[in-house]
Amino acid sequence: MKKNNNNLVEEFSLRFLINRISIFFSFLKSQKNQIILSSISVLFFTISFNYLIKPKYYAKTSFVLDNDNSKGMGELSSVASLAGINPSSFIDASSLFQIDNIQDLYRSDAMLKKTLLSYGDFNDGKMLLINMLGKIQNKSDKWKANKIVFNKENNLNRIQDSIIKITTKKIREKNLVVTKPSRKTTILNVEFNHYNEEFAKIFNEKLVANVNEFYIKSKSFKTGINLNVLQKESDSVRNVLNNSIQILAALDESIPKLNPLLKTLKTPYQKAMVDVQANTAIFQELVKQLELAKVSHRNSTPLIQIIDSPVYPLENSKWKLSETLFYGSFLGFTLSIILQMILSLYKKL
Repeated sequence: MKKNNNNLVEEFSLRFLINRISIFFSFLKSQKNQIILSSISVLFFTISFNYLIKPKYYAKTSFVLDNDNSKGMGELSSVASLAGINPSSFIDASSLFQIDNIQDLYRSDAMLKKTLLSYGDFNDGKMLLINMLGKIQNKSDKWKANKIVFNKENNLNRIQDSIIKITTKKIREKNLVVTKPSRKTTILNVEFNHYNEEFAKIFNEKLVANVNEFYIKSKSFKTGINLNVLQKESDSVRNVLNNSIQILAALDESIPKLNPLLKTLKTPYQKAMVDVQANTAIFQELVKQLELAKVSHRNSTPLIQIIDSPVYPLENSKWKLSETLFYGSFLGFTLSIILQMILSLYKKL
């Protein structure tokens, strides 16, 4: 008996569902003219909106950062040990600017400010990016009226600093996106969006160049100083060694037939010989340290390899015609049905 009741309920539910679907399609058929007209109106509005609204352009740079110098440092340590040199003086264990905080470096006020005060080659000529941005935003005349002129060579005044600060904040919040696709890789994506295609591309390129240059200099700063010091010391000792060799040769020529019994006459020659030997030993040690310092400097200099860089035409937020037709038709059809159903219910009240 219970089984028969269940069958009746299922049959009733299915019949009810079919009936409601039939009523729904009958309703659509009765309102087809209004639905078609509304759908076309929404589609026309969607197409107009897509092509009249100014799109955003996306300039994106992807690069890989090879910052793993542990293998090179291990080889350097082995070579230094064989040469009898303490390798700790060449191995920098600093974790300065690891891949994770390079993202913050791209968003920093200092790097954004430096980029805004960099020159770019625009269609209107070579100019600072901040001046080009002011021109795009129709602020150039206002700045000139208030005698606000940005010049890379001059120090910024209080008003100029304020404009730069506000601009960098807006860029960081609305235009700049720095992402790392995976925690397991050392690939970074730097994306800058703007309504001006030319400005978006040039700003992205300048920002990447400025940050990467700063990063490389910072990573190799200590080893670079050490290398320069050793190079100067090596050159200085080389000059001293050359002079001592000249003195030794001159003394040797001054006493061609020295009496072996007159030992005091040998004293200047022997002193010069000691100087040559001492300077030679010092120079050899400095040369070893200099070569190791060069290897250390090369290993501490990170390799930044650009994978993708922005090229014209840039990607933009505007839909393609096929996408516009699809989304516009779907949106128009859906909204038209909802509107007709609401009107139908309102009439029944």
